[in-house]
Amino acid sequence: MALDIGRKGQVSIEFILIVTIALFYIITVVWPIVNESITASEDVQDISATKISAMKIANALNEAESSNGNMKKTISILLPNKAIISCDGSNTIVLTAYVDASGGNPDEINCVSGEDTGAPDFTLLNYECESSIDLITGAGVPFNITGPIFKDFVVEKNDIGISVS
Repeated sequence: MALDIGRKGQVSIEFILIVTIALFYIITVVWPIVNESITASEDVQDISATKISAMKIANALNEAESSNGNMKKTISILLPNKAIISCDGSNTIVLTAYVDASGGNPDEINCVSGEDTGAPDFTLLNYECESSIDLITGAGVPFNITGPIFKDFVVEKNDIGISVS
């Protein structure tokens, strides 16, 4: 009988040891990889959402410039946190997304590494991803949209010209 009780205790200790080793492996190896993957996918999602929003604005501005007479179009924009879409009145829309990129450089749009990105609220992030979209001549109007925002914007062409509001 004494032999059976001792063996049951040994099995319990071995089981606890195996579970402890498995948990240690999960915490030290698997969990950091999962966190990097989540961060990388969020970064790509933010960059893609910024790109889609900028394309919507560019298409609406090009449509307004190429239309005859007055035109008014409402577009829904989803701009993630740490993203900016702007135009200084030239025929180019600039889109910028600031991301963590701890999993590596997200190559969706041109990303530049650097500790200080120069953005006022995003200096802790280590990648500034920037791209531009060309507009047809005359379609560029000044605007600046900073995320996070989900809003309807109106692109209008009238006698005064094209506007984004």
